[in-house]
Amino acid sequence: MVREITLLPEFAPGFVEIKDKIPKFQYRKSLEGDLRKEELTREECIDLLKWMLFIRNLEEMIFELRENKGRYGPMKYLYIGATHLSIGQEAVSTGAISAILPDDYITSHHRGHGDALAKGYFAIKRMSDASLINLITEDEELAKFLGFEVKDKTHGELVEEALRLHLFRTIAELFGKEAGYCKGRGGSMHIADFSRGHLGANAIVGGSMGMAVGSGMASRYFEDQRLTLCFAGDGAFNNGISHEAINMATMAQFTNGLMGKKFGIPVIFAAVNNQYGMTGQQRGEVTGIEFLAERSFGYNKQGMHAEIVNGMDVLAVREATKRGAELARNGEGPVFLEFWCYRFKGHNVKDRLERKEDETYRALKELEAWTKIDPLKTFSKELTKEKIITPEELEEYKKESRARNELMAVKAAEAKSPDPKKMYFGLFTHTSSSEVPEKFRTSPILKKPEFLERDPHVPITYGEAVTETLFQEMKRDRRVVMWGEDIADYGGAYGVTTGLLEIFGRERIFNTAISEAAIIGSGAGAALRGLRPVVEIMYIDFILQALDQLGNQAAKWKYMSGGQATLPLTIRTTIGGGKGYAGQHSQSLEAILAHLPGLKIAAPSDAYDAKGMLTSAIRDDNLVVFIEHQNLYREPLAKGKVPKEEYLVPLGKAKIKREADPSKESVTLVGWLSMVPIALKAAEKLSEEDIEVEVIDIRCLYPLDIDTIVKSIQKTGRGVIVHQAVQFMGFGAEIGMEIQEKAFDYLDAPILRIAAPNTPPPSSSVLEKAFLPSEKNVIAGIKELIR
Repeated sequence: MVREITLLPEFAPGFVEIKDKIPKFQYRKSLEGDLRKEELTREECIDLLKWMLFIRNLEEMIFELRENKGRYGPMKYLYIGATHLSIGQEAVSTGAISAILPDDYITSHHRGHGDALAKGYFAIKRMSDASLINLITEDEELAKFLGFEVKDKTHGELVEEALRLHLFRTIAELFGKEAGYCKGRGGSMHIADFSRGHLGANAIVGGSMGMAVGSGMASRYFEDQRLTLCFAGDGAFNNGISHEAINMATMAQFTNGLMGKKFGIPVIFAAVNNQYGMTGQQRGEVTGIEFLAERSFGYNKQGMHAEIVNGMDVLAVREATKRGAELARNGEGPVFLEFWCYRFKGHNVKDRLERKEDETYRALKELEAWTKIDPLKTFSKELTKEKIITPEELEEYKKESRARNELMAVKAAEAKSPDPKKMYFGLFTHTSSSEVPEKFRTSPILKKPEFLERDPHVPITYGEAVTETLFQEMKRDRRVVMWGEDIADYGGAYGVTTGLLEIFGRERIFNTAISEAAIIGSGAGAALRGLRPVVEIMYIDFILQALDQLGNQAAKWKYMSGGQATLPLTIRTTIGGGKGYAGQHSQSLEAILAHLPGLKIAAPSDAYDAKGMLTSAIRDDNLVVFIEHQNLYREPLAKGKVPKEEYLVPLGKAKIKREADPSKESVTLVGWLSMVPIALKAAEKLSEEDIEVEVIDIRCLYPLDIDTIVKSIQKTGRGVIVHQAVQFMGFGAEIGMEIQEKAFDYLDAPILRIAAPNTPPPSSSVLEKAFLPSEKNVIAGIKELIR
C-alpha cells in the first residue's frame, strides 16, 4: 500500500525484542520537598484539596438525594438521573487536570462528574478579572437569578462567583434543567462544556476514545500545541474501540516521516482503573494481565511511554500527567497512564457494600483497606503536617464546600426546565462553511490534475464527478482532510480517490487500518475541533462495525451537548450488489441509518447531483452520510454534463427525473441511487403502452422531501416505491406511511413497494438476479397496480 516502504520476504531466525519494564508507582517525592524546590506552591496545594472536596460534595449530594428520598440539606428534590459516582477517585480528576493547560481538551466517561468540575475549576482559577466578569455576566438573566454581582468585587470574590456558576450549571444539568451545560439534553453521563475544552462525557464505555484521537489529530494538523486528555475506565480498555483508537493514534506514519512532519498524536490515554468494569474485576477475572499498561508495547516500540500511577495520591497523578503532557507537546505522543484507584461506592447507588451480608462481587475488607487511603484524608493529613493548613482551616474548607454545593443545588432545583416545544433544539445547525477563513484558503497543489482540462460539454461518470468534487473542496478549504481504508496510494476500492495523494500529499489524505469504528470516531473528534473531515467506509455493510460511533457518538453529540457542538463530518460509503459478493458486501442498509436522529443522509443517482450534493455535504456544518452506489460509477444513465466550476445541490430536495402526463393512466414512481436508472428505463418502456410514470429521485433520505412526492401523488393518484434493500422495514415503508398520512384522499390504489425479499443478498448469479429489483419487476408491478 505504501511504495516508500518495501516489504521483502525476510525470514532470518532470531527474536523480537520488546522493552519489558513499565514504571510502576514510582512517585517517591515528599510534599515538603516539592514545596522547597518550588515545584508546588502553598496556593496550589490548597487548590488541589479544595477541588477534591468540591467533587466529593457533588457526588455525596447525588448519593444523599437517592438515599434520603430527595432530601439534601435544606432542600427536597426528586432526582431521577444516573448515579454513577466517583467517590474515592477525586485525586485522578484533580491531579491530572491540574497538570494540563486551560486550553487543552478532555474527554470523559459515565463516572466523570469530577472531570467536568475539575476542568472548569482550573480554567476559572487562571482567568483574569475581565474574563471572569464576562463569564459571570454573559447570561444576564441567569446572573440575576443566582444573585451574582460583579461591581467592586475583588479577584477572589469574582473567582468564587464563577466557581458557583460552574457548579450550578453542572448540577442543573444533572437535574435536567435548561440552564445546565447541555440544556438538560445530556444529563449526568454526558456533561460537556466546549467553551472550556471539555468535549463531553460518555455513557457508552470507551465511547469517547475515538473522538479523543480525532481531537489529537486536529491538534497535530493545526500545530496548536494543545493536547487531549482521554479519561476512560478500566472496562473501556477491553472494548473494541479502545484497540482501534489506540492503534490509530500510534500509526507509524505520524512519526516516521512518511507524512512529512514527524509528530505523534498529542493524546494522553488516562486509564482510570478503579478495579471493576461494572462488577467484572480487571485483575484476575476478565483479563489475562495484571496491569492494563502491559498492553502498551503492543502498539509501538516506546510502549506509549506507559506508566502505572498511584491514583489515590493527587501529587503522583499530577506529576505523571505533567511528564506525559510534555511528551505529548513535543510530538512523542500518544502516552498511556494507568491510574490505580478505587470507587468507594458501587456501580450505582443500588450496588451497596456496607456490611458483610452485602458482599456480592467485592469483599468488605477490600473496601475497608482502600478507604484507609482515601485521597482526601491522606492529602489533608500531609497539608496539616507541613503546616500549609491547620485542622481548623480544613474543617472550614469542608463546611464552605458543603454550603456552596447546597446553595447551588437549591438554585438548580428552582431553575426552569426545558420547554418541550423546543424538543428539537440542538439536533441540527443551519450553518455551513460558505466562507472559508483566510488562513485555510491556501491549499498547496503538488501536481495539477488532468481533469482540470476536461471539456464541460462532454459527459463524465458518477465516479469522476465524486473525484472532482473531493479535489475542489480540498483545494478550496485546507480544513478538508480525508482518511479511510486504502484511499491514499491505491485510490480506494473503486478508484474514486485516485490521484488525490499525488495532488495534496499524505497530510491531507492518508490510509488507516481496517478500523471502521476509529475512522468514524476520530472523524467526529476532529470535526469537533474545527477540521472538516471526509472519511470513507468502503462498503455500507462495514458501517455496522461502527454503528456505536456513528449513532451513539457522532449523530448524538450536537443534541446531547445542548447544541454546543459543531460537527462538520462527511462519511462517504458505498452500496454494492449484482456482482456475486453475497451478504456482507451487497446489502442496502440505508434504512438503519435513517433511524438515527442527527444524521443527514444523501444518496445521489447521477453525476450532476453527486458533485453538487457532495459539495453541499462537505460544506454543511452537520454530520452527513454520503451514500454512493458502486453500480452507478460507470452506469451510462448516471453520466452527465457536469460544470467544471463549483456548485451546490441542496440536501433535502427531491428531483423529478421524468414528468408524467396526467391525462393518461399515470403513476408516481419513487426511488433512489441505482434504482433511479432502473425506474427511468421501466418508465420509457411503459410509455410505449400509454402508461405514464413520473419518476422521483428523493436524493436524500433525511431530510426527506415528502412534499414533492405528495404533489406528484395528487397528480397521478398512484404511488410505487422501489428500493434495493429488503422490503421488510425498508425505507420505502416510511415513505409509504407518509404518503398515507399526507395524501390518502388522492390515492386511487394501495401504495406498492417493489424491493428485495427478506433474505441476505445471495452469491449465486441466478439467485442474485432474482433477489435484486429489476426493470422487469417495476414494469410488472406498475401494470398490476393500474389494472
